Amino acid sequence: MRNETISLVLPVHNEAENIESVIRSFRKEIGSRIPLQIIVAEDGSTDGTKEILNKLSVEIPMTLLMEKRRLGYMGGLQRGLREAKGDYVLFCDSDEQHDPQDFWKLYKAIEGYDMVDGWRIRRADTTFRKIMSQTFQNLARILFGLRSLHDITAPYRLVRTDVAKRVSSQIKYMRESFWTEFTIRAIKGGARVKEVTVRHRPRTNGETVVYKPSKVPKIVYRQFEGMLKIWIEMKQ
Repeated sequence: MRNETISLVLPVHNEAENIESVIRSFRKEIGSRIPLQIIVAEDGSTDGTKEILNKLSVEIPMTLLMEKRRLGYMGGLQRGLREAKGDYVLFCDSDEQHDPQDFWKLYKAIEGYDMVDGWRIRRADTTFRKIMSQTFQNLARILFGLRSLHDITAPYRLVRTDVAKRVSSQIKYMRESFWTEFTIRAIKGGARVKEVTVRHRPRTNGETVVYKPSKVPKIVYRQFEGMLKIWIEMKQ
């Protein structure tokens, strides 16, 4: 077993039904074998998530970042990442859709690379969300020459901490698709990137707060606008 340390960054908003299970399962799977720093970036939850986290933090060592108002997914990730002290950062959403055991596939593959992405080979999201995601991923592949990548928006990934902090500080346009811009800037900045397949489980508790029907038109506009801005910036 190698001796690198891992910082797990979990962005959390209204995940009262999932967050305790997520933290316990990742701590058991990873923290029982290698040093693990747990960073929870709580983002203005209103459903009891804060209370659960406060209680859990008494039992489980963690860096708990609480917000009274929403920073958004991008803001939460960036704030959590600033606290990372490990050799690598493991990013994962807090909805129980990713299997902690798949971490070892990422960890095994990271040698010689700066980032390993978890390719959701059988993505367990709604058809609408998969279509939206695939549309923007195809556009990113064409605009930025990323045709070899299968899952640009993967939220389950292991990244060298110095690379993660550098790339994250450059993100500014795609707040609803943080990982699209992160992947583009990482690769264009010279990062060595690899994909490995991971399992993706259906969400059984709670619901997404991003891709609600009422928000879709604005999200689509901002996605296209953001991708165009990145493309123009990189052409200059």
